[in-house]
Amino acid sequence: MKNSLTFFFSLLFFAAVFFIACEHEIPHDYCATDPITLTVTKTDANSNQDNGSILATATGGSEFVYSLNGAPFTDTGYFSGLHANMSYQVVAKNSWGCTDTALVDIGEIAPVDPCAGVTVTVNVTNTNATANQSNGTITAAASGASGFTYSLNNGAFQASGNFTGLAAGNYTVTAKSSDGCIGTGQTIIGSTNPCSGVTVAVTTTKVDPTTGQSNGSITASATGGSGFTFSLNNGAYQASGNFTGLAAGNYLVTAKNSNGCTGVKNVTLVAINPCAGVTVTVSTTKVDPTAGQSNGSIKATATGGTGFTYSLNNGAFQASGTFNGLATGNYTVTAKNSNGCIGVKNVTLGTANPCAGVTITVSTTKTDPTLGLSNGSITATATGGTGFTYSLNGGAYQASGTFTGLAAGTYTVTAKSSQGCLGSKTVTLTSVNPCTGVNIAVSLTKTDPTMNQSNGTITATATGGTGFTYSLNNGPYQASGTFSGLAAATYTVTAKSSQGCLGSASITLTGTNPCTNTVITISNAIVNVTPCSTPVNNGKITVTASGSSGYTYNLNGGAYQASNIFSGLATGSFTVGVKDLNGCTKTSTATVGTAPRGPLFDQARSLILSRCGASNCHTNGGNKAGYNFDNDCNIVTAWSAIKASCVTSNSMPNSPQPQLTAAEKATLNNWINAGHGYGN
Repeated sequence: MKNSLTFFFSLLFFAAVFFIACEHEIPHDYCATDPITLTVTKTDANSNQDNGSILATATGGSEFVYSLNGAPFTDTGYFSGLHANMSYQVVAKNSWGCTDTALVDIGEIAPVDPCAGVTVTVNVTNTNATANQSNGTITAAASGASGFTYSLNNGAFQASGNFTGLAAGNYTVTAKSSDGCIGTGQTIIGSTNPCSGVTVAVTTTKVDPTTGQSNGSITASATGGSGFTFSLNNGAYQASGNFTGLAAGNYLVTAKNSNGCTGVKNVTLVAINPCAGVTVTVSTTKVDPTAGQSNGSIKATATGGTGFTYSLNNGAFQASGTFNGLATGNYTVTAKNSNGCIGVKNVTLGTANPCAGVTITVSTTKTDPTLGLSNGSITATATGGTGFTYSLNGGAYQASGTFTGLAAGTYTVTAKSSQGCLGSKTVTLTSVNPCTGVNIAVSLTKTDPTMNQSNGTITATATGGTGFTYSLNNGPYQASGTFSGLAAATYTVTAKSSQGCLGSASITLTGTNPCTNTVITISNAIVNVTPCSTPVNNGKITVTASGSSGYTYNLNGGAYQASNIFSGLATGSFTVGVKDLNGCTKTSTATVGTAPRGPLFDQARSLILSRCGASNCHTNGGNKAGYNFDNDCNIVTAWSAIKASCVTSNSMPNSPQPQLTAAEKATLNNWINAGHGYGN
């Protein structure tokens, strides 16, 4: 961006130079009279690196730019990233195009050996490994430099000098400083036997298993070391000396201490019969089932042990001794204690009739249904038992004695007690007409719709009943009596009570014109087009309307919009339209003209045409240095060149006219500082 601005201002500067040449015939040998001088300093590069640099500065002129080895010119004379043992050409150029050249050789800085005169000493200590294990250690410390890392037997370097998990053998430790200086140390890790002179003694206790089961156990402990783990029959070692779930048999227990020293002991588990001399006695009580049903039960208890479970007819054992849902028949109850000892008892369930001598009496109340509807009901209650359920016409039994949604007809209600005892009663429902003698009166109010629209409404109310719903022109019934979105027409509203009784009334909606009494007034605020501005079409019309509400606006018959502002307009006559929320419209004409020149621009323009353009270099078709001021916008565009020629450099006006006075320069500066536009 900076280079682009430099290029832009350079163009303006050269335009001013040509302009001045037109007026004063400036000589073209200024590079000889005021030559450019290039001075360079350099920084050599390290060996095999691109870190050399050149700093170029120049005198003799202004706005210097620089090029390295023919590359494009830039406004900085610093060049970095240069390679050793290479020659570079630097060119400097000023704003007049004058140049000077220098050749620069980037040398090579010889590398320095950081380890010259440095001796690295490595001290090594170790801990021997246990026989056949890798638990030896080495600790290394180095001196003679700093920032050491360490390697074992040419392995990867690490920050610590500690190495663990080592087997017996010969080892070399290498230490390397932060500058790469190396030193080594050697050591030998020996092998030791931790079990020499150690005796591991194993002590055990046991619990023999029950015959035919695996519930025996062995508990082991050991002496002759610490950190013991235990193995059974050469299986995996575990931290605990407890082994459970064992059957009768011979077992080998091995204990191993933290150094791997072992001791063993043999243990024999003998099967024990827990039921020897034990008698399990089963006692039962029963409830015989009702005839044809499975509602009998057996309850069993047992003695001769603890933790009893119970089985019926050799089925699965359960914790409870109660068995329900049993029919008439013979049953065998088996009780088993926690040791598996068993006792049995046979039980016979007979048949009982719970309804012998029982009379179930059913009482009912009814609600007759409306004619043509199924809204009748029967409510039944029963005596002569408890826990009654009820059935209608042989249907499914239910807890409630109430049956609803019934049409006219004859029905049989049956009541059943919790014992299955039955009673019944027949009930006849007769249709009734709820609308006999009822007169439904409908009253209507309306809001007529706007002409050619569907925004009319009808509101209906009814008397002569309750719970009314309403229908328009035989359409679906609704809870509300209001119907909206209606066009002009004749409508019939029907009201229906909760009993189904009907009444109706008709009404006619007539279209109305909402704009009959509406008078819309329009006023326009206009911003004229200011020439020589961006955008070119910068006129604007702001519309204000009164007399109604909900306005939208259009221009020259285009689409209506919510905004009342139309911008980006050229000069000309426009038709402004307004539409309110009812669709009523109004139009007016607005003319966008051309804004007059601003006072500062007008003063500057007069000065430029009279003092800086009188020679016709820039007026009456003149186009010296690419500038013509016959058009006002050309003056606005060339403000920077005008400032450079007429105010800054005094290269205008033409001789023999005198130079601009301070007041005349102030006239130009006032316009330029105010924004150098047509309207300033």
